[in-house]
Amino acid sequence: MKDLEITIIRKPIKNMYLRVRRSGDIEISASPHITQEMIESFVLAKWSWIMAKRQAVLSAPSQTLETDEILYFGSPLKVKRLSHSRVAIKVEEDQLLLSVPRAYSDEKAIVAAKNWIFKQLQQKITDYITYYWPYFEKQGILSVEIKYRQMTSTWGVCRPTRGTITFNKNLIHQPDAFIEYVVVHELSHLLQPNHSHRFYELVEFLLPQWKEFESKKV
Repeated sequence: MKDLEITIIRKPIKNMYLRVRRSGDIEISASPHITQEMIESFVLAKWSWIMAKRQAVLSAPSQTLETDEILYFGSPLKVKRLSHSRVAIKVEEDQLLLSVPRAYSDEKAIVAAKNWIFKQLQQKITDYITYYWPYFEKQGILSVEIKYRQMTSTWGVCRPTRGTITFNKNLIHQPDAFIEYVVVHELSHLLQPNHSHRFYELVEFLLPQWKEFESKKV
């Protein structure tokens, strides 16, 4: 459009997000339900801003450029790279501030960010398990091994006979409420291995608002 190539990425999100990369490339993330015409209208409406932002990105010092955007616990965050003597990462308002040594490549910096983000997910899930665990301990469940992996078709897998629960790493993109629901759902399988009426009675006993929490998925 207007002699500039724009990459459109379809994602399961509610809104459209526009990103100008350090290279000057333009990307738009949009739901599969948003039409091409709607995207074109969005770009035209933002064209002046896009050109100004692209010029600023191409001329700005590399240590302050926004390099990416992520969905962090249900909220979009702009990733801003900063120069620092050591790795230091924190969330501030709508930004993830990624401080890394100047010698870090973009790839190495993003790996550092992903490792930090994964630790935040692990801590959140650990906190939820710790909160609900006394009930399962009273039912005779001695322990459970928690695993993580990238999965495409499910948010969690509980194997009661093995005493393991595997959570999808992509939960990092989901709101807290949905993550809590997934934790309760998988823990409940330790006592009720299928999706029977008794299973949902247990889920509701532990998390009465589970239907509301489940609906928070983005």
